[in-house]
Amino acid sequence: MSNRTLDGHVINKVTVTPVETYFGSPGRGRIVGRNAKSENYGHNQREWLLQIMTDSGLRGLSNARPGMNGGGIVDLYNDFQDLIGQPLSAFFTVSDGRVISINPRWSDLIDRYGFLDVALFDLIGRALEKPAYSLIGDKVHGQIESYDSTLYFQDLVTPSEGANAVAIEAMEAVAKGWRALKLKLGRPGKWFEPRAGTYRDIEVVETVRSAVGDDIKILVDANNGYDGRLDLLQEFVIGISDLDVMWMEEMVTENLADYRQLRDWRDRYTPQTMIVDGEGHKGRQTIYWQLMEQGLLDAIQPDMLHMGFWHYHILARDIEQSGNNTLVAPHNYNAGYLGLRADIQFGAATSRFVIAEDSTLDFELYEGTEYVFKDGVYAVPDSPGLAVTIDQELYERVYKKHEMAII
Repeated sequence: MSNRTLDGHVINKVTVTPVETYFGSPGRGRIVGRNAKSENYGHNQREWLLQIMTDSGLRGLSNARPGMNGGGIVDLYNDFQDLIGQPLSAFFTVSDGRVISINPRWSDLIDRYGFLDVALFDLIGRALEKPAYSLIGDKVHGQIESYDSTLYFQDLVTPSEGANAVAIEAMEAVAKGWRALKLKLGRPGKWFEPRAGTYRDIEVVETVRSAVGDDIKILVDANNGYDGRLDLLQEFVIGISDLDVMWMEEMVTENLADYRQLRDWRDRYTPQTMIVDGEGHKGRQTIYWQLMEQGLLDAIQPDMLHMGFWHYHILARDIEQSGNNTLVAPHNYNAGYLGLRADIQFGAATSRFVIAEDSTLDFELYEGTEYVFKDGVYAVPDSPGLAVTIDQELYERVYKKHEMAII
């Protein structure tokens, strides 16, 4: 019955539009610093707003940034031409309000552009008057915990403050409502003399813990900054053993031998800490699946916009059926406002979901008031689709001139 309802909504326009925002308020000029591999992220972040419209007046939203990172606007224009004229029933089989399979005709395109799936789920939810999460399952989480993931090497943005530069911004994040913080580490990888970088990594975790207190969750992410230096990684794990770290992410490039060693040190020195990885891949037929099978990975992190709802749902189902205990914690740093809302919707219907990555970006263009944020958690809306609209007057006045349209 659901697919017949979707037959009445035909795609007639697709647009992609750059939308700028800033870390913190625009007037403040906050700089997000380096990680273990890359230079400063800087003041701002760009979201590539994907809008898919139907002849019935529906509008589905997503962020096309992964497509822009991997190719460009011409690729999207060429690849999305075939969407025009397609009914919403073309992409998935929907029965009794649930997506139960993907149409093979579109599986390659949706696999290549997971963010397209997000816009389609938004549209299908709106057409059926159901929240996006309900298309993959019942609500198992009424609210979703999130962590601030913008605490980079702030000690190199303000060298005079040292590790305290990170702690200052950590306290500001707590004051704004976050109850979980991810600290970028891996200083031995590039920007410091290796041993000094290890000591600074430990010092940052110690200083932030002291500043925010025992009730705030601390996560760490080294962006593989300990590659080739397992001796220093052991020193780091010992150094944080009494600091109650929730997880260690990407401490070294994934391989079975190094991860066995990391797990052994974790079990010995800080057994409550999770080991997580996997933001760059999609789960099956990867090293991450081998890590799961060996009990070396507590949570896997494919990117929400690279995966989309359907493929992430299948991955979670496959993990469940495999008997592995691995959880899911989608990567979401470059996904901005819309990626976070998709993450929240996915988490609402996924029992293995851990926590949402929040790059704390605030876009004036979007209106999603039902995602109430308080004490580190977001409420899960029950309105149709993603429960996000855009300020049409602002869009027409500021952004429309930059859009690329397929009609």
